[in-house]
Amino acid sequence: FRAIFSHPPLMENEKKQAKGTGEIDESLYSRQLYVFGHEAQRRMQESSVLLLGLDGLGVELAKNIILAGVKEVGLHDDSKALESHRASQFYIPRSAVGQPLAAACRNQLAELNSYVDVHVVKGDMKSLIRSKRYTVIVAINKTVQEQIDINEICRECSLKFISADVAGLLGAIFVDLGPSHFVSDPDGERPRRGLIKKFAAGKPAVITTAERHGLSTGDLVTLEEMKLSSLNAIKPRQIKYINSTSFSISVEDVLSEGSSSSTGGGYFQQVKRPVEVAFSPLKKCISAPQIASDMGEGFTLHATLNGISEFRKQRGGGTGGATTPTFPSPSSSADAKSVYDLAVKFAKDQMPEAKEKVDEKLCRKLARTSSAVIAPMAAVIGGIAGQEVLKAVSGKFTPIKQFYYFTAAKCLPAEEEKEDEDEDGTQDRFKPDEAQHHRYDDYVAVFGKDVQAKMSRLNIFLVGAGAIGCEMLKNFALMGVGAANASHQAKKAEESKTGGVVTVTDMDAIERSNLNRQFLFRPSDVGKLKSDAASAAARKINGDFKVVSHSHRVGKESEEIYDEAFWSGLDAVVTALDNVQARLYLDNSCIHHLKPMFDSGTLGTKGNTQVVLPKLTESYGSSQDPPEESIPLCTLHNFPHKIEHTIQWARDKFEGLFKLSASEVNSYLTETNYLAKLAEDSVNEVKNLELLNAYLGDDKPLSFEDCIHWARRLFETEFNNKIVQLLIALPPDKTDSEGNPFWTGHKRPPSPLKFDPENELHLEFVVAAANLHAVVYGLEGSRNKAAIKKEIAKVVIKAFVPEKGHKVAKNDEEMKAMMEEESHGLDSKIERLKSKLPQPSELTGYQLNPVVFEKDDASNFHIDFITACSNLRAANYKIKSASKHQTKQIAGKIIPAIATTTAMVAGLVCLELYKLAQGLKLEHFSNTYANLAIGHITASEPLEPEFKEVEFEARGKKRKLKFSLWDKMEVKIGSQATLQDLVDHFEEKFGLDIVMLNFGRALLYSQYGFGAKRKNKVRLKLSIPELVKTVAKVEVNMSSSFLTLGAMVTTLDGDDVDIPAVRFWLKE
Repeated sequence: FRAIFSHPPLMENEKKQAKGTGEIDESLYSRQLYVFGHEAQRRMQESSVLLLGLDGLGVELAKNIILAGVKEVGLHDDSKALESHRASQFYIPRSAVGQPLAAACRNQLAELNSYVDVHVVKGDMKSLIRSKRYTVIVAINKTVQEQIDINEICRECSLKFISADVAGLLGAIFVDLGPSHFVSDPDGERPRRGLIKKFAAGKPAVITTAERHGLSTGDLVTLEEMKLSSLNAIKPRQIKYINSTSFSISVEDVLSEGSSSSTGGGYFQQVKRPVEVAFSPLKKCISAPQIASDMGEGFTLHATLNGISEFRKQRGGGTGGATTPTFPSPSSSADAKSVYDLAVKFAKDQMPEAKEKVDEKLCRKLARTSSAVIAPMAAVIGGIAGQEVLKAVSGKFTPIKQFYYFTAAKCLPAEEEKEDEDEDGTQDRFKPDEAQHHRYDDYVAVFGKDVQAKMSRLNIFLVGAGAIGCEMLKNFALMGVGAANASHQAKKAEESKTGGVVTVTDMDAIERSNLNRQFLFRPSDVGKLKSDAASAAARKINGDFKVVSHSHRVGKESEEIYDEAFWSGLDAVVTALDNVQARLYLDNSCIHHLKPMFDSGTLGTKGNTQVVLPKLTESYGSSQDPPEESIPLCTLHNFPHKIEHTIQWARDKFEGLFKLSASEVNSYLTETNYLAKLAEDSVNEVKNLELLNAYLGDDKPLSFEDCIHWARRLFETEFNNKIVQLLIALPPDKTDSEGNPFWTGHKRPPSPLKFDPENELHLEFVVAAANLHAVVYGLEGSRNKAAIKKEIAKVVIKAFVPEKGHKVAKNDEEMKAMMEEESHGLDSKIERLKSKLPQPSELTGYQLNPVVFEKDDASNFHIDFITACSNLRAANYKIKSASKHQTKQIAGKIIPAIATTTAMVAGLVCLELYKLAQGLKLEHFSNTYANLAIGHITASEPLEPEFKEVEFEARGKKRKLKFSLWDKMEVKIGSQATLQDLVDHFEEKFGLDIVMLNFGRALLYSQYGFGAKRKNKVRLKLSIPELVKTVAKVEVNMSSSFLTLGAMVTTLDGDDVDIPAVRFWLKE
């Protein structure tokens, strides 16, 4: 326990990691630090990991661990690299075939992170472990007996042990971190904090919270800012859940006798409790397995893996690959039957008390694929096992206890295996001569030659080339997606004419912070387009991989590029995005073009995947998370009570002072009708005129010294004067109409700050503000704090005179009303402000420099300013301050990200692509949610789309329409059919009357409204393409297949009828 938690606290402003020291390179690890934190990161940087096995799974594990930033990684694998290893081992070029696996991939692994010592180790494996050089020993694709032997040595040497296996479509992990492993943070969730509405003394006391507290029985909390001051000194204590807004806590030992209930005020703060976890050795666990997550087949998977291991042992060992004879042959029913018999025997001998039985069909199916290591499975297991290694060395998050099994058996058809076999005991799906000693042998072993050929001809649109995008491209290259024109893939002439391709687009350039998880990039790639660099790296993995890179944003602006011809050629869309808006656009496009979409996303240790299949499932947009709650304006301006409020306030100040103001000045100087347009905005006219006068008038700086004076006055205005003014309008003893204190609950009475040049925070604000102000005016700044402090002493601060009768809005409604009220009767002030402005002609060519926020440049003062500004306001309101690192995440809306989760979700998506290529039924597909912090993965069948049923009567007949979001009213009456033809068609075929017709936002036709008859007389004679061109001002591309129209219809009797959108076909 002491070894884990005795480190001195880290300084939050550490920015650079030096090899061999406890410093952290925040510019590299920033996204990861939001997941692990500084303490855990430093522990990782002090740890050493030995990997025993460097096949496809081994290299995936190595990649994830090295990117995370451990101290050193030893690579041990003397076995020769085979061509079949290249199915999943992405760092084995063809030229390295025949070399020892570890040596062949070492250099490329070392390039992933210059801070990590990556080295090849040779010699006796047991002696290496006993040297105790390494903190964690990871056994990869070893037999169970080999794992037991290694685990026993680790136990003798007090080392941590993890094993990981991929056997075809079966994956397994075992974790033994010793008899006593301490976890500092079991789940990684942010500690809960909440306002206390009522405290009722008692045995125990009962606390009622203003909002849902989110606590569970046994959680630890402290109390802060309580009116009964003795409660503020208690150490963390357990609570007992009562309901969602109440819990009890025993605090009678600190309360004086007769203490009564206290309403309002105070906060509870959850404290994470370290947890001790005890593990058992593998030899003991084999017969009594604890399975953390097993997708519902744990017993069979456990027995099957042991059966496969025993089969390998009997056949003389071996390290895998489809051509290795020690594994069950994909083409041999006899081998599959042998594995099943061994699995049954294992279950009977080792687990005689078990009530479950080995599922023969599943066991035999998995046995036949077990010789292969395919990229998607390696990615899934490598991601999960990689996270377990990081848990072992960091003491953060709950380790798997102790087995984890994963199967992708749903990737294979469910129908019964054929009974008729060839004379040699093989079946038609895979024959011995299909193994051609090339890189796709393992895929053929699992899925067969025909499926592999289909995968090679897939046409995929990958949107995003960031972390998930890089993992997708790596997997696609290894899987042979878009490689159909390779000679070994396309023997038939017709196949060579239908080659696949992956089109990837990403408009972003590579930044240094990307290198921590976007593993296809190197430091030399910084500044290059992600799509170009990732595509080039993927081609190095597989020279036959056909990938086309773009840098277009997918949206309305790129619809001429990604037109119907492009969409019609696609087999699937794979998203690798970080925002909901882009996903929704692609979702709608897939609905429009009837294309499947495979979505995935991560948030730290959490990841999810979703399959969207035309006609079969709901869409991405069918169910969404609730929108992020916005902060009320009155809270930001006057009543902040969380650090998030002060950070957002500071972020808004940054935009207003250094970007929007400069842009407004430039608009005034360059737009001839600026003042006329401004006069139309009565609410903002005065504010903008005051701004122009401030930035172009007497306050315009001519030197950096002027910028320092401006920054010092800004401090006085924001953190003293405005607070004084607020307290005059709403004094601390103010009560509401019922006599209750106004300043209570979330309303915290502020205190003005007095500037102190010796206060580092005060000085940091002036330094950052002055330098940013200088950037706006093109002046040279300075970091010389001594000189700046000397200049500050020269600043004359005028005594503040509070405004009489100043009103303060207590809520957003009052604020809106006050803004509208203030806009009236200001004509004389407006004219006065206009008269003081310099004329644009006097400043010809003069421009200010709007500052665009950039969170990842530590030298540009952006985060410095926002942090200082936020923390000063937090000091006003007695809110706990935040570090620059924390402020950067909130202000920059940074999504925490790590390589392990990214690898896992990419692997899960790629497994779904095999189901698509085979045309499997819906029950084979899976949506997945995972939280690697607690070792939890759950899969569910995608939901079917919601159908709407409409019944109506037309011409005396009862009719029924049943449709989902995927359905359209199909109209094929010729591309030159007129609007009248369309109206007649609806009446004759459906018995419906078109009341309104629209194309997008353009109303093409309406029976009602002013001038409807006159307009319709002309429009009814126009062809639909002419109508769209005339009304919507859109030139219809006649090479397109169809137009999508919206229609409002009624029965011929005038009853409203809901119908889906209308697909008007331009092509027969």
